[in-house]
Amino acid sequence: MFNVANRKRPFKAIGAASSTPANSSSNVDDDAADPISSIIKSKKSTTPPTTLELHGVTVHFPFRPYDVQRDYMGSVLTALRTSQHGLLESPTGTGKTLCLLCSALAWQRHERGRIARRIVGTGGGGEGDDEQQPAIAAGEDDDHAGASVSNKAPVIIYASRTHSQLSQVVGELRNTRYRPRHAVLGSREHMCIHPRVNPTVARGKTGGGNTNDAESKKSSSEVNNGCSKLGKERKCMYRNNLEDAAGKGGTWHPPSADRPATVDDGGGGYEQPVLDMEDLVTVGRQHKVCPFYHTRSLIKDAEIIFVPYNYLFDRDARETSLADVNFENSILIFDEAHNLEEF
Repeated sequence: MFNVANRKRPFKAIGAASSTPANSSSNVDDDAADPISSIIKSKKSTTPPTTLELHGVTVHFPFRPYDVQRDYMGSVLTALRTSQHGLLESPTGTGKTLCLLCSALAWQRHERGRIARRIVGTGGGGEGDDEQQPAIAAGEDDDHAGASVSNKAPVIIYASRTHSQLSQVVGELRNTRYRPRHAVLGSREHMCIHPRVNPTVARGKTGGGNTNDAESKKSSSEVNNGCSKLGKERKCMYRNNLEDAAGKGGTWHPPSADRPATVDDGGGGYEQPVLDMEDLVTVGRQHKVCPFYHTRSLIKDAEIIFVPYNYLFDRDARETSLADVNFENSILIFDEAHNLEEF
């Protein structure tokens, strides 16, 4: 278990690593008309991107890190490398979320290379930056003695208390060089776009002209029941469109300015744009596909999964939405860990 804390807001993680909450430095293009274009475009920082070596792992960072950030990432890597729980604390504004994402994703990439070399049994490279890593030497696996042997690098599960906090974290991921396969999970109340089931979200945050929001807004249970009913009867156009577009065994991905809509059959070669929950809803409305079920279709291949707390603590949610996750081979991160007392 790995725990990270803001001096005011602790963060706890289970499995191998953890992180702290996203802070005010998060940059998200809320007013961008095209969510895909705004996500794919590069973000400029005051200093050029930096690549550094920490504990034998190549870490890419959006700018030259301060000493406190190097120390923080080093602590994350130590916890991950030795399969220990971690509890980290750092003052507000020190970029804890960015440090955690970069170090955890760098370690995950490093693990993929290590596993590939172990399987091949030679000094050949793995994937990505792991081509630069040396071949397995005697005792290299000693640091991983506490971890179960697996042919797949651990999936990262990043949990935060609210949907808006998760959107901040996704915004930080967007600012990094890393583009892992990911899934951002949210409730039907936040992601269903069917106008009869969830009229408030279906028409957008601002609502429509003279519509009475108090009368049109549905409760969470009403949205869940309405979605379930239409799905069973195959009367939800948005879910049907998604399934038709994906085909059997495939995963639909939205189009962008330079690429049409894609069906990913698991063969690789697709770089998934980083979309937060509001982006997913916007894309769903634009292309008339269900964002709720779309993001769930991404779980099976995801390298990092963003979830609200209750997806981990509610047994039903954990056993349905996260049924494809092997928790024995996962890194669990709890953001804002002081809020765990409420659960």
